[in-house]
Parts: sequence; structure tokens; C-alpha cells
Amino acid sequence: MKKEILIIEDDLILQKTIVDFLENSGFNCTKANTITKAKEIFDKKFYPIILLDLGLPDGDGLDCITFIKSIWEDTGVIIISAREKLEDRVDGLNLGADDYLVKPFHLSELNARINALLRRNFHTDKIKINFEDIEIDTLDRSVQIAGEKIDFSKKEYDLLLYFIENENRVLTKESLFEHVWGENSVFMDNSDFIYTHINRLRKKIKTSTGENYIKTVHGFGYKLEIH
Repeated sequence: MKKEILIIEDDLILQKTIVDFLENSGFNCTKANTITKAKEIFDKKFYPIILLDLGLPDGDGLDCITFIKSIWEDTGVIIISAREKLEDRVDGLNLGADDYLVKPFHLSELNARINALLRRNFHTDKIKINFEDIEIDTLDRSVQIAGEKIDFSKKEYDLLLYFIENENRVLTKESLFEHVWGENSVFMDNSDFIYTHINRLRKKIKTSTGENYIKTVHGFGYKLEIH
């Protein structure tokens, strides 16, 4: 499966040049020319890499970095900008960007920096984890069930991966909260909250497989098992 890249760039000629080059290099590119459009796309799907221009029609790309990292903290952000002042680079990196490339740049250098960031963030080109008919690609955070790609939200994906990594083990609600919601888990004292997410996950899996692999262990939590 090709690696996904979201390109946020309002110079449509440069945008097309980058897209053509990267797609010929094995990437699958999605385009946006405003912050608003980019947020609509990014809110629904994980991208391992985002190329982010700064001077966009509806705002400064710098204001987008915190939003990106708040939703998908593993996404690598490379700023591509004509701003070459040291202050701009420092601001971008301090806000959470992973790299900064000043325009004009060589496309081969951009490609090299993308691959370096992928290696740094994901440690390997591809890792696949399987459970029965379910296959998770941890590089692009995609899920296939019985060979068909199924869309999962970030939390559903995190829950599914955690269950598969702990196959046949009882997972308490507290451990699920801590693993998936992290430091915000202290606020998740409503048992209906985790129940709702588990049921959504079950429904998606059952729709594709006819199986309910996530079992309730009354008084303890949940367990992923075949029977």
C-alpha cells in the first residue's frame, strides 16, 4: 500500500509539480489549498506526512500545526515556505513541526526528507499485525478486514490495535482509558463512554466478518478472542 501524504499548498502550479513527483516516487497524495479544506480532510483520516505551506489564503500555516498534532500526534509535519528567516524556522519547529524546507527546493531533497521522517517516526517501512481476517498496517494506520479496507476513527483504530496486541487477555476499562485516552483518562469516569466506543468497534468488525471477537468479561472488562 502506498504511503499517504497530505499537501497543503495554495500555489497550484507548485502543488501539481510536487504531487506528480511524489506519486511517481511511490506516494499517494491528497491536496488542499486552504487551512479550512485541510482540516476537513485531516479530521477524518490519518496521514503519516503533511507538507504545510505557511502563507495560505485563509490564515497562517503555523496556526495549523497545533491542530494537526492534537489529533494525530504521530503525523510528521514538514513546513515548505518561502520564509527563510531563522525566527520563522524556530517558530515552526517549536510549535511541533518536524522539518522546515525553504522554497525553492529540489524535489529530490524533499523526497529524501520525507523518507527520513518516515524512518524516524515509524522505525520501519512497514509493520503489519494480523488477527483472523483483520490486518492492521501500523505505518499508515489503515485496517483491512477480509481484504477490504475499512475506515476507523483514531480512537477505534487505537482500541483495535490495543486489543489485537493483547489477544486473549482481559483488558480493564481503566487500562483501555489509559492506553487510548492517555492523560485525559482521569476525566473518563462514565462507563457508558467506553461502552459506546467498544460497541462501535464491534459493529464494524461484525459487519465485515459476522463475528463478535470482543467479549465482555463481566466485572472485569473486555477480551479479544476467537471463541
